Amino acid sequence: MRFWPQKRWKQIVLLLVLIVIVAFVAFGAFAGLLMSGIINREVVSEIDVVNSDGDKTALIVYQPGFSGLPKDVSYTFAEGLAANGWRVEITTASPEAPSDFSKYSLLVLVFPNYGSAVGTAIVKYVSRVGDFGGVNTVIISCGGPSTASIDTLRPQVETKNGTYYDGFGFSNSEEARQAGMNITP
Repeated sequence: MRFWPQKRWKQIVLLLVLIVIVAFVAFGAFAGLLMSGIINREVVSEIDVVNSDGDKTALIVYQPGFSGLPKDVSYTFAEGLAANGWRVEITTASPEAPSDFSKYSLLVLVFPNYGSAVGTAIVKYVSRVGDFGGVNTVIISCGGPSTASIDTLRPQVETKNGTYYDGFGFSNSEEARQAGMNITP
């Protein structure tokens, strides 16, 4: 008994069936990761400082994702800010992340975008913050140019007395560097 058919049309049909099966398995694995909470978990990290001699201080809070894109975007955005004279503190969205913004002139929230949804860890972080104190806030969605998730998070920030400054959807970190360089202290 042979697995691979001899006729061309049967080969094409078999190939299409195999592609559909692989796609369903990949989608199922991704959905399993989402449901298990691995992608949306809160990760505690130290605060990294970029350009400790900057004039004003920005805080970047990011939610790690399935890929390293949110972290890469956060650090390259920080490099862009630092090139403009900002002191930048970077940490992950967790109960340990700063929630008093009195010493910050800019807050940047970065999260992975899965199906135009805002990451759970960043939503929990915003919910924990009592008052944003009017701090200018940039919202960055990673994974594509879609701004639907930014439009979802913006009202939550504004309800907590945050001032929406700008929003970006990035699919690579180099775009983030240039955007960071355009924000002056």
